[in-house]
Amino acid sequence: MAKLIHLTVEGKEGRKSIEFELRALFCGGYSGRDQEEVRKHIEELRGIGVPAPERTPVAYPVSTYLLTTDDEIEVQNEETSGEVEYVVLVGEDKLYVTVGSDHTDRELEKISVPKAKQMYSKVIPGTVWPYDEVKDHWDELVIRSYVVKGGERKLYQARPLEALIDVETLMNVVGECGPGWMLFSGTIPTVDGDLVYAGEFEMEMYDPVLDTNIGHRYKVHLLTGRRESGVS
Repeated sequence: MAKLIHLTVEGKEGRKSIEFELRALFCGGYSGRDQEEVRKHIEELRGIGVPAPERTPVAYPVSTYLLTTDDEIEVQNEETSGEVEYVVLVGEDKLYVTVGSDHTDRELEKISVPKAKQMYSKVIPGTVWPYDEVKDHWDELVIRSYVVKGGERKLYQARPLEALIDVETLMNVVGECGPGWMLFSGTIPTVDGDLVYAGEFEMEMYDPVLDTNIGHRYKVHLLTGRRESGVS
């Protein structure tokens, strides 16, 4: 089911608005170039009861309605967390990239990772970059995330994109991509090696060559009937 998303392209020629018709959405997993780093992430998840995958990397198809640019999402329980990732948007004649969060239910992951991926929103900012303008220094781009819990903001994840499989490899993992497809790359390990269930999640993609960044922050609300009830 297609979904129309209003986005702003920020590039060397300035800013322009586009309408992206989302036709397919995929979430990558276990996508590190360094298999030792992949093992660390698998061990993070194994520590909370998530079984190891049969192969890596993988790509999980999820419903297009899960994609959002909102600054609030709702969850069923406290055991959920964001994951910073790079995101590829396949346009009619070019690729775009941005940062995103594959918000995931950690309890459901113990039963089924595909079902957990389907459970919650996949969040991106309303801003994208033309891939051609960052392709030549792709590995130098940095993705970061921060969590806010108990009123304290702290760095949660941070790595240059050389830590993850590149765009072309990701597209090959997914398959024959067509216009309107959006691909989340898969995430990087946490700074402390621990998963945090926080009330706010902040993500950023920084380009040290062009000195530009894309960021977004969203709040996580429990479905308790009270909008003020965030995960804290």
